[in-house]
Amino acid sequence: MSPRRSRPACAGSVLLVILALPVQARQEAPAQIAGERTLQLTLEDALRVALRNNLDLEIDRLATERSRYDAIGSWGAFDPVLTLTGTASESETEGSTAFNAGTDDDLRLDSSLAWPFPWGGSLQLTQRHTNSKTDNRFATFDVSTTDVFSVAYTQPLLRGAWTRYGTVQQKRNLVELERQRESERLTRAQILLDTTNAYWDLVSAEEELEVRQIAVELGKQQLSQDRRRLEVGAGTEVDVLQSETNVAQQEEQRVRAHYAVRLSRDNLRRLLSPRPEGRYEEFLEAWDWPIQTLTELPVLENEAREDWRVSFQAALERRPELAQQRLDIAAAELELVRARSERQARLDFDLATSSAGFDADPGEAFSEGLSWDFPSSSAALTFSMPLLNRTASNAEQAARVALRSARLTYDRGELDILADVRSSVNGVSEQRESVAAAGKSRVLAQRQLEAEETRQEVGLSTTFQVLQFQEDLAQALSTEVAARAALAKARVRLLFAEGALDLELAPETGEGR
Repeated sequence: MSPRRSRPACAGSVLLVILALPVQARQEAPAQIAGERTLQLTLEDALRVALRNNLDLEIDRLATERSRYDAIGSWGAFDPVLTLTGTASESETEGSTAFNAGTDDDLRLDSSLAWPFPWGGSLQLTQRHTNSKTDNRFATFDVSTTDVFSVAYTQPLLRGAWTRYGTVQQKRNLVELERQRESERLTRAQILLDTTNAYWDLVSAEEELEVRQIAVELGKQQLSQDRRRLEVGAGTEVDVLQSETNVAQQEEQRVRAHYAVRLSRDNLRRLLSPRPEGRYEEFLEAWDWPIQTLTELPVLENEAREDWRVSFQAALERRPELAQQRLDIAAAELELVRARSERQARLDFDLATSSAGFDADPGEAFSEGLSWDFPSSSAALTFSMPLLNRTASNAEQAARVALRSARLTYDRGELDILADVRSSVNGVSEQRESVAAAGKSRVLAQRQLEAEETRQEVGLSTTFQVLQFQEDLAQALSTEVAARAALAKARVRLLFAEGALDLELAPETGEGR
């Protein structure tokens, strides 16, 4: 005897406004939904809607987008910077001799292009253009133009040198981006796990309600038989009272099962409901509409036993928590690189060259300076080192401790996931055996009830015994339903433990990686 009634075909399922379907889809919804106010959902429907509407996942998506912009923007540290400065000045000099007395009016334009490089070096290109007017009679020109061009390059050789140090921040931002993506993936997997469990809880509650309805019908049939037996003198009032008591008890159990269905529906709705977005009354009204599940609990199949070592290996490769911890190790290693470099002394190599042009004609001054006819060049090494350097030394030690801590955290995470995988594998195995045992128990309970009913018909049994076997059958049906639901949830939990839930269970049209 199966407690499950036939369900409508999946092709007829329609999602309601509460699931935030696109406007076009809502316009195409059949009119029967408005009348019946019933939400028909397959498991895939529920997962798709949960991924679309979950606020936590949306927050994680925005955080990922923000991290992506941060990672891209951090490379702007190596963008060239153009600087322009215009200056007007006037000076009057009371000179000690006739050679330096007079009034000078200057107009100056300074332009520079600073270009930092990932390997720590920086290039500086500058031009100083000055127009001068003087009344000093000993000046070569009353009005003159001076153009000075210079090129300077600085390269750190110890502290802050080379690409490994120069791009630490950019690499940190890329690590943070990957970590945030794993966080989003973890949130997505958790949503799939919670939604699947809530869906199977609702299916199980509906199945349990049907079991209790069957128990009520069996009790009513027995009550009817006892009343007929009393009428013909073959039964007693005690038998009728026992049957009436049994029907009342079964009705009370049915009411509890009905309440459990309502709770399970609300739990699933909470995972599927979108924000009201201006339709608050409609949003609240939709919470009263019943949900009808269309996906059956999985049946027990002849399948290979899970090998926890295979599952554990998959978990090591796929679990987002471990991926995040590996990224934490990478970030700690980058910080150690930075700390090691900053502990070193500073030794900078500088190269510089410049050229000046001077003439009354601005064009001639510019051409003369740009032709490098009168160059001036220099090379320098600059060394500096803090005498105690306590800040950098302790920063390096702190970075080493942080790296060690990150590696130990990863090792602990592996142990936790090993225990999680073994527990999940054992859970599937145990629930598989429970389903098989519950199925056998249900068959035997049904056969016992049929045999006892036959014995009562010939006067070899009592109403009390028949009612006891009816309760045994109802309990066996409930146990089987609970075992099948637990098996379905255990299988999903194993996928989660392996880090494959978002890869195996997510609907094809759902958003994800």
